Amino acid sequence: MDDTIDPCTDFYAYACGRWNVSDQGQAGVLKAKISVQLPELFDNGNYTNPTEKKATNIYKQCIRQADDRPFDDRSLVRAIDALLGGWSLLKRHRSVSAFRLDDALVRLQLNNIVTFGSLSVSRNVLSGNENILFFSKPYRLKWLWEMDALINGHGNLTVSNLTAQLMNKWTPIVQRLLKATNASANWSTVKNRLEKAIRLDVRLAVGRIEIGTVWTYKDLQKRLTFGDLSRPPYRSQFLASFLSLFNTMLKASSVKFQATPTTTFGAPGLEYLMTLDQMMSQLEWDGDAGQTALADWLWWTAVYHYHLSYRGKGTCVRLVKAAMPLAVSRMFFKTYIPSNAVEKAKVLTSEIANGVRDAVLLKAAWMDRATQNAALDKLNHTLRMIGYPEEFLHNSTLIDELYAKVQVEVSLFGTLRTIDRSNGWINLRKLSHTAARDDPFYPTDVTLLSAEMLPEFNRIVIPAAYLQPPMFYASDMDIINYARLGYIIGHEFTHGFDIVGKEFGNDGKPFSWWTNVTQNNYNTRKHTLVNFYNNMSTKTDSVDGLQTLDENIADNGGYRAAYLAFHNFMRRTRFHIKLPGLESINEEQLFWLIGAQTYCSRHPTSLGTMHAPNRYRVMGPYMNNVDFSSAYNCSLGSPMNPWIKAW
Repeated sequence: MDDTIDPCTDFYAYACGRWNVSDQGQAGVLKAKISVQLPELFDNGNYTNPTEKKATNIYKQCIRQADDRPFDDRSLVRAIDALLGGWSLLKRHRSVSAFRLDDALVRLQLNNIVTFGSLSVSRNVLSGNENILFFSKPYRLKWLWEMDALINGHGNLTVSNLTAQLMNKWTPIVQRLLKATNASANWSTVKNRLEKAIRLDVRLAVGRIEIGTVWTYKDLQKRLTFGDLSRPPYRSQFLASFLSLFNTMLKASSVKFQATPTTTFGAPGLEYLMTLDQMMSQLEWDGDAGQTALADWLWWTAVYHYHLSYRGKGTCVRLVKAAMPLAVSRMFFKTYIPSNAVEKAKVLTSEIANGVRDAVLLKAAWMDRATQNAALDKLNHTLRMIGYPEEFLHNSTLIDELYAKVQVEVSLFGTLRTIDRSNGWINLRKLSHTAARDDPFYPTDVTLLSAEMLPEFNRIVIPAAYLQPPMFYASDMDIINYARLGYIIGHEFTHGFDIVGKEFGNDGKPFSWWTNVTQNNYNTRKHTLVNFYNNMSTKTDSVDGLQTLDENIADNGGYRAAYLAFHNFMRRTRFHIKLPGLESINEEQLFWLIGAQTYCSRHPTSLGTMHAPNRYRVMGPYMNNVDFSSAYNCSLGSPMNPWIKAW
């Protein structure tokens, strides 16, 4: 707080003027706190649960690793040779007739190595009670294309120049593998093979795929059956045999599920499927040459996987979290979260929900009565997942069974490969499980500061990481709970009723519950908020009001709901507080000050995201809020109390 600044002129500067934290305000303080807490978990030698002991041993094994590569080159090549049945880019003489594509693909997938497509299992948003397979463009291809375009600023990369850039990157890596393994092929031969493999990869990456594709909920509703892949417009034998390949993989994984020609799967990227089909048709037409190119591409894909996944992995904490997120979350929860925190947070969540009802939904003049009633009904049915999944907290056997396939091997590389196999199995086994809205496996990682509203489930999630100071206090400082975590909860609730949330009903199934009148009113009203944020831009700090619209609406709703809940709390409990050095500030003023300091930062801008810069995540909602201007006696027409409110 800087009391030399008029709070009615620039409240962000007033609240944050003497802030001396270099990161993201109180949220940054908590994030830094968690980064210290997590390593401490693994220094604790008092764990009796076998899975928690396993997590600690993996962490210590990682710490002992001498460099940032958890494998030596010989081990890497031997592992890939085993996965591909002995096929190698580095061998002089190879028999393509001995290469079995189906066998290789099954082994790669069982080791969680993504090849032609990303296989993920998630809830079927069309039915609501089952999990289905989703087949989409591999993230690796997307990463290659987008990152290169981002870093180098190319607007229209071609197959040739992207292949050349990737060859420059991968040449020294493959040369090192060739030298370390004393392989029989000469470099010119290997280089030629590598270039063909990379060119094949780039063709898949470029194809007919739009740069920066992000799946919408409508994309996630696209469905095909396995039988569709054996009929036009698809022509390749590879897609026609996809059903058999998938069932072979499930059987090898001991997953109790079998697909049939009528089994549906999610296909959010139909353009990618067509690109894949055309490429595979051409490779099949090319005979042995096409089969050879395909086998070499799979070899390079496996090398890519191990380098992308393991080289420069970051901290050993992230490695263990990726291996056993629910186990690490359980350790974190038991160690750092006070026993009464969850119950207190649940009470807070209920009060914020009432605030959303009274301060957001019932005050939304752009909603007609029918839409308001539907919104209130949906609010009453919104699931609230707070803290950590209780099933796992009280039943350690579930954790042990879930991560049984993770083993601590002699080498870290061996351990990491068991982690890969475990993650692949955990993903696929969900096919045989009912997809409950209150899925006990979610959230898997409660150490992340990542609250969310999942409209396709109609649930908000507040991970346990938030349930500690400075965002939340289990014993006292209720004002902070309302101003910080309360605002976050209100923000997430509000997302359930926005332009995305309107497409999903009480149970999370697709159902558009806005009337035409409400939709038209929204289309008119939203422009005022877009222009409001656009007009706050300066020469050095800009806001894209349209890009950040949904998050700005949620910010406005979050603060309104949190303040009303706090106001009701004060009336109910006769709450009174004076903080040292802030004795002149009353409780209502203190609420807004504490809320603003959530986003105080030396770097208050945030570019290229769906959120407004931190400064305007405070200024926008506060300028639009009459309760704020009343608390600080800001005269109508002053900068923090403009004549016209935008939302």
